[in-house]
Amino acid sequence: MTAARPRPSSAARLRRALLGALALLVAACASVPPARTADPAADAARALLESRWRSFVDLRTLADVTIRRSGRTQRLNGPLLLRTPAWLRFEALSAFGPPVLVVGGSPESVTVWEVLRNRAYLFPSSPDANRRWLGLALGTEDLVGILSAHLRPLPDARELVLHPADQHGPSLELRGASVTQRIWFDPVTGAPRRLDWQASRPFQAEFTVSEGVPTAITLLAPAQELEVRARYQRPQLNAGLDADALRVAVPQSVEIQDFR
Repeated sequence: MTAARPRPSSAARLRRALLGALALLVAACASVPPARTADPAADAARALLESRWRSFVDLRTLADVTIRRSGRTQRLNGPLLLRTPAWLRFEALSAFGPPVLVVGGSPESVTVWEVLRNRAYLFPSSPDANRRWLGLALGTEDLVGILSAHLRPLPDARELVLHPADQHGPSLELRGASVTQRIWFDPVTGAPRRLDWQASRPFQAEFTVSEGVPTAITLLAPAQELEVRARYQRPQLNAGLDADALRVAVPQSVEIQDFR
């Protein structure tokens, strides 16, 4: 009688699944893949995350946003538009409909228009500019990736570590020169479940994704006493948004402070 073979562990099954995903992605991708590491399973996890990130084109949704910062709470509601690579527009609406705040981001600049105060601020598209209005020192491309739940894996990662699954699933740690990014993800779809961002201003994020579409995102930065919770209503992915729909045109009558 032949002895039964031992079943592979969940970690072994994960590695085999990721290696299979890597083979498919490399075969389907015409561009030059990133440099490989000593761990093929970690490379496969990165390829899965990059595949999801590259699949994103745009997102249109109504967003309920709650921002708690240094003991103060601000609640905003309105349309949120996102488009690759670094386009965003959010209009916080008043109870009667017209916007009270408009924020627009592009690859070149960030506009914050305080409608009721009749003034606007123009910043270069940079982590420091996004820190001023949101509180998180993130580049606009990374911010769009987080808000759309299509995370951009750290492009200049020097080291990859694939961690076994915990209560949030498997996670990939990407270590760069000044940033360490750890992403918990669905091993089949690559959809993010959790993000840990270690840099000069660290933060964490949690994602609720249903059938590939984000429905809720929470950002926590304890060192800055910052908490941002966003819930999406009727989100639509890849609906064909034109970049012009995300531009913010500030009227000439508005007082503008240009810091670009």
